[in-house]
Amino acid sequence: MYLPTLDDLPFNKRPDLSPYLIHLTKNTKRDDEYSAYDNLVSILQTRRVDASDTKKGFIKGPNGAACFMDVPFASLKYVLTPENTNPDDPRYEPFGIIVTKEHGYKKGLRPVLHLSNDETRTLGIPRDELWRVVRLERSQDGWINWVHEREWRCKGSFRLPKTIHAVIVKDTRSARRLRERIYDEREKFACVRDAILPASVICQGLLK
Repeated sequence: MYLPTLDDLPFNKRPDLSPYLIHLTKNTKRDDEYSAYDNLVSILQTRRVDASDTKKGFIKGPNGAACFMDVPFASLKYVLTPENTNPDDPRYEPFGIIVTKEHGYKKGLRPVLHLSNDETRTLGIPRDELWRVVRLERSQDGWINWVHEREWRCKGSFRLPKTIHAVIVKDTRSARRLRERIYDEREKFACVRDAILPASVICQGLLK
């Protein structure tokens, strides 16, 4: 029996859609002195995107989740804003990995549910499945809204294939640095990449 693939969907036929999913890293210097670049290297060495810690409040319920974004490359610069990439308290930085939606879907990645707290309770979403929910709600303090990230998640950590389509780094200097490190320490890298893409190039410049 023939089963359609995600390539049958219009992800590669419209400029506002993408056939890829992006996981961006950030520095964790408060915890372990790792830069966003260091965390990208760790992902490539371990072949694993670790689940986010539920204690930090980004993931609901008892289960962590690995998070990706469904953002076309041309729109990535509007996610990598100075506010989001502030090195003192970043949400993410211009370093990360790219997988196909086809692979991500097979391995459990799904679009999140954007719901208010009341809607989550009304729908009776089990506590064990709350990792799927991102809050979308209006309050007197303004909107709680992350719809623009078009987030996909899987429960727990995400295991990468041995080869991924591409890696994103900040600029050409970072691309050269990573390429040389992989060449010098290739036995340490469990995951290889087909390409290294500087965000400053694919985004035609980053916002300042």
